[in-house]
Amino acid sequence: MTRTVRLALVGLDSSHADQYVRLLNVEQRFPGVRVTVLADGDPGRVAELAARSAAAGVPVRAGGPDDVASVDAVVVAHRAGRLHHAAALPFVRAGLPVLVDKPFTAAVADAEDLVTAARASGSVLTSCSALRFVPDVAPLRATALAHGRITTLTLSGPADPGSPHDGLHFLGIHLVEAARSLLGGDADLTWGEPAVGPENDAVTATVTATTGGRDVVVRLRLVDPAQHPTHPFHAALTTTGGTVDGTLDVGPDYLEPVLAHFLDQVAGTLAADTRAQLVGPVALLAAVQAAVQAPSRAGSARSA
Repeated sequence: MTRTVRLALVGLDSSHADQYVRLLNVEQRFPGVRVTVLADGDPGRVAELAARSAAAGVPVRAGGPDDVASVDAVVVAHRAGRLHHAAALPFVRAGLPVLVDKPFTAAVADAEDLVTAARASGSVLTSCSALRFVPDVAPLRATALAHGRITTLTLSGPADPGSPHDGLHFLGIHLVEAARSLLGGDADLTWGEPAVGPENDAVTATVTATTGGRDVVVRLRLVDPAQHPTHPFHAALTTTGGTVDGTLDVGPDYLEPVLAHFLDQVAGTLAADTRAQLVGPVALLAAVQAAVQAPSRAGSARSA
């Protein structure tokens, strides 16, 4: 008899919590993997998700960081990345596999600390944006490469530096993760220092990405969602033979490939993410966020 993989869902304030419960407990897309513990959510939210799961015949209970011994894996899914370090650390130190929903963290030090703890304990630690896996990415990359080597990659999508959920980290991670896949997803991918310029309705960041021994200019256009509430995620790839572009549509089951990626890593059939893959996007977005905030800080200092 196959043993159920018991999963704790920590952080319930995001709609992603609804999706994890739907995919794992209600629709049971992954046989033998179930959310059994709901943690770090208000009682009403716990009751709501528990009732939805119970209606599908899967009981769940409220829990917390002391439930390390009662689960086999963990998904940390707060809306704000600044909460992820404290929530994930007890489970990582215990050696449990942990999927941290996007964004991984909102501070480079937090990201570094989690990776260091995972290396010490043997925990499988990963963090994914659904944009890394959208079906549009692979054919768009293939079409571009048919024209030649990729020299410039431009991505645009919603992100607000003033978001209460850690500014650009909250949605900006989607553009960085899409760029990673469009560039090939190599483990050696590194990001340079971004050049940042504010526009009336967006923040633009231009950075050199190095992968496979080649440099690619990546332009991120982080569009104000208040001014453009329906702005899609879009990518354009310029190659030595021309430019191709397309919209990146996440679809209704956007978290299913994220879970598949995590569970493959847990099973050992997929390599764990490297330190660079986990920390690099946090560092890039932190640098862009700091550059956006620098003018306002300078203005405050002059007025003082």
